[in-house]
Amino acid sequence: MNPEKDFAPLTPNIVRALNDKLYEKRKVAALEIEKLVREFVAQNNTVQIKHVIQTLSQEFALSQHPHSRKGGLIGLAACSIALGKDSGLYLKELIEPVLTCFNDADSRLRYYACEALYNIVKVARGAVLPHFNVLFDGLTPSSPVGCLHCRTVLSPQGPLPTAQSQRLGKRETGFWS
Repeated sequence: MNPEKDFAPLTPNIVRALNDKLYEKRKVAALEIEKLVREFVAQNNTVQIKHVIQTLSQEFALSQHPHSRKGGLIGLAACSIALGKDSGLYLKELIEPVLTCFNDADSRLRYYACEALYNIVKVARGAVLPHFNVLFDGLTPSSPVGCLHCRTVLSPQGPLPTAQSQRLGKRETGFWS
């Protein structure tokens, strides 16, 4: 992260807080981003909204520094909250960097990505449906598909019989059998 770089319309205080290792400082920055984006929505300033989202995506969420990535994720979620019903217009830009973070080696960062995605989808509601395939593909590798139980339940032939179901003379029909 280049401290000399101009991140306008994000203030230097917001940028510094987004890069901070403390969650509370990143959260304060997210609240400031939310206020800023709400102002842009009220002014119908789509250029600035796109610029904020692009900056949070490229310079923060996709950064090499873990604290910057966490700051970018919480910032993108704050943008979505501020956009409200208009978040559907920017879903592709909001979702892609979050899904990229699902593949991060740091489990805490993956958790923040999950939380950010939840907040984005919660606000977008039905507008997220056209992006369902991308979301599903992004979420699937982070699921425990490697475990034997998940593989058997998800197999095209259906779940394999378990020892208990064989003793009872029935075939298991799913997780809740």
